[in-house]
Amino acid sequence: MTKTGTATTAYIAAIERPIIDQYLGQQGFSKGLILFAVPDYGIVFKCLADGSPVDLEFGAFFALLKFVETSLAAEKISQLHILSSNPEFVFAFTGHSGHLTPGSSREQLLEQHARQLKFDVAYIEPWNNQTRVSVVDFPSVPEGRKVTVKSKLTTGRVVGFKPLQKGIKV
Repeated sequence: MTKTGTATTAYIAAIERPIIDQYLGQQGFSKGLILFAVPDYGIVFKCLADGSPVDLEFGAFFALLKFVETSLAAEKISQLHILSSNPEFVFAFTGHSGHLTPGSSREQLLEQHARQLKFDVAYIEPWNNQTRVSVVDFPSVPEGRKVTVKSKLTTGRVVGFKPLQKGIKV
């Protein structure tokens, strides 16, 4: 899907939601959710996480970059156009915010990823953010594409019960 010289568009978002089931809250399940989507490849990612809204947005951002560099490495994506609906996150890249201070872990991660991938960050209205689209609206494999996501499974799939994950701390 990506042509030389054009950027692949990706979307990120973070959602804080109330814990409706008190039992899950008592068990330590996260109330936040980080999301990213790469519509050109039919990819939607969602993960429970804890943190402030901007911390969650950075979590989604770095998860997206890592996913593109590892699981989509065969696609040789060199440029990403990343859209977020969180103005505080978008303005963090202007240099007038304390979220990417020199020497911070975020700034170091950003520099590490910038060596391998060119990207820009822009704002998009929440109702146009593709992370909030139902997964049934994404094609499982976009038309004319073969599956390119590199699987880490070395053996056959094991079918079994997997308990809900409590989430990650960002």
